[in-house]
Amino acid sequence: MSRDELVDVIDENNQIIDTVPRYKMREQHLPHRACYIGFCDRQGKFLVEIRTLSKDYSPGTFDAVVGGVMQHGEDPIESAKRELFEEIGVDANWPKVNFYPLDTLKIQKGEHFLYAYLYLAVADAITVRQESEVSGIMYVPYSEIVRLQDSCNFDSVTALTEIIKRAKDRKLI
Repeated sequence: MSRDELVDVIDENNQIIDTVPRYKMREQHLPHRACYIGFCDRQGKFLVEIRTLSKDYSPGTFDAVVGGVMQHGEDPIESAKRELFEEIGVDANWPKVNFYPLDTLKIQKGEHFLYAYLYLAVADAITVRQESEVSGIMYVPYSEIVRLQDSCNFDSVTALTEIIKRAKDRKLI
């Protein structure tokens, strides 16, 4: 997503109240929508991305999920599928990918918040990273992500923890 692409600004009830360029949303820490996809292989290891240093949010940290800011007017499921394909080259519509919507979560840190659209994708797939956004990829058990959480961006660990909880409640993993 380029700095000038449009992003919907939301209120406390996840209702759109404005549309602004991405750079303005970042500069002013405006509430927005984002999709978060926990991606795991069939052995139960989760994909963790190493973010490039050029990212406008949390550069150089680990990302416990695939995902990103939703574009203006974008359907949440289509946003998640787009991010999954763009970031790691996995097509959620491929028959060997189990793709599960897991509802929304309000993620708040201090006075700032966003609405996260949560998903789980399970597959044994060869991934291809998007070099402009992802420096590297590794698969690790969730317990290792917990140990590395201080090196991860806050919202990705928060989202993955909730994704795993909801997936276990629904017996998806």
